[in-house]
Amino acid sequence: MSKLCPKCGSDLNDDYICTNCGSKIDVYNKIKLTSRLLYNQGLQVAKLRDLSGAISLLKRSLKLDKNNIDAHNLLGLVYFEIGEVVPALQQWVISKNIQEEDNIADYYIEKIHHNQHKLDMINTAIKKYNQSLRYIEQKSEDLAIIQLKKVISLNPNFVKAYCLLALCYIHEDNLAKAKINLLKVLTIDKSNYVALKYYEEIISQDTEDKKEDIYSVDKKEDPFSVKKTTKKESRLNPAMLQFGYVVFGVVIGLLVAVFLIVPGRVKSKTNEADNLKKEILSQQNEYDTLLTSLTNEKDELKIDLDEKNGLLVEFEGKATNYDALGNLISAVALYLENEDESAANKLYLVKPENLVSSTSIDLYNKIRKDTYPQIAKKAFDQGSKLYSRWKNNNKDEYLVNAITSFQTATKFVSNDASYADDMLYYEARCQQLLGHDKEALALFNKLLDNYPNSSFKTWSKQQVDKLE
Repeated sequence: MSKLCPKCGSDLNDDYICTNCGSKIDVYNKIKLTSRLLYNQGLQVAKLRDLSGAISLLKRSLKLDKNNIDAHNLLGLVYFEIGEVVPALQQWVISKNIQEEDNIADYYIEKIHHNQHKLDMINTAIKKYNQSLRYIEQKSEDLAIIQLKKVISLNPNFVKAYCLLALCYIHEDNLAKAKINLLKVLTIDKSNYVALKYYEEIISQDTEDKKEDIYSVDKKEDPFSVKKTTKKESRLNPAMLQFGYVVFGVVIGLLVAVFLIVPGRVKSKTNEADNLKKEILSQQNEYDTLLTSLTNEKDELKIDLDEKNGLLVEFEGKATNYDALGNLISAVALYLENEDESAANKLYLVKPENLVSSTSIDLYNKIRKDTYPQIAKKAFDQGSKLYSRWKNNNKDEYLVNAITSFQTATKFVSNDASYADDMLYYEARCQQLLGHDKEALALFNKLLDNYPNSSFKTWSKQQVDKLE
């Protein structure tokens, strides 16, 4: 087990308690394990198409450990499967902010962003869904049904659109079409609470209608019963009597419809519309709350990331300064022992901009001034001698060693040294004589650019023309 606190990074004591913040590492590990367990349960439930159950488990997992990358990614996939593209992208963006490298959320985000046609379809579906909500608020269910059908054609897995379309069909007493849409939802998410609730209401309503039909059959008049008639009835014309019964039945039926059935239907429709409005407002509030929570969490993660990046930059700056000081101290020690060449090579590793204090900068300038010119002149003289020996013996090893000396001189020479152009010319000639045309051409051009008044100018131009 790690001996560092996962919260603040301080050391832990023998009981695995942080010496700085007092956090108990065993409790932290239990929370992490519980979050992982809930993620595994959510994964199993999602495989069984219980997407609502999976969402609930994954939210609990992230409540315990908001840095659970796998839970964020899986929750995004579940949201995407039920047509909720915006919440899915939010989960993947949060996952990417926590871990930028080796994160499969990159693949999901890129797959959506690079498919412009798919993005346009999703945006259009969302706009039409919101428009259908406004139609329902205006009690224009027929227009809402048209919009919702377009939404489903653009986003075939949009569960909320199916549920809302089913509710509109229920409101219009078209229970068959409502069932079809609810069954489609249950094939996508078999434990969707809204779909199950609506379907249960439809089934119960069908059962009540069948009972009413049975009761109405039982109450029919027995065709074999014998009616008693009064003497007065026997005197009436049978045709007129039958017509009177029909008229009387029609009147009674109209009265029953006006005073009993119509008010009940109106009240039922009003209640359904009110419930629909409440459901819509509830879903909208839930969405707004979730969006606000995710936005706040994203802002917190960004602030935390900025703080850590600031600490990293500060640490890197200090590390760079420490490395420069280390090389400078080594150079000073060699300089005091009169090992000028070793001191110069060590000082060459120091970048002046990484030195902070004025004392260290003064030391750097002092050693540079005392060592660089002498070493550069010594290396140039050595290279010139080796070049002269080659003219007498024509051995390539003299040219190779001469190039090494000239390159050493180049490291330490100043641009205003009287022999700086000579050094470039002779090094270029050595490279040319060894057949290194590319290196020679670069050195001749450098001489022409940096020293336009050099005595080797004409010769260098001739060599450049020849090499090109």
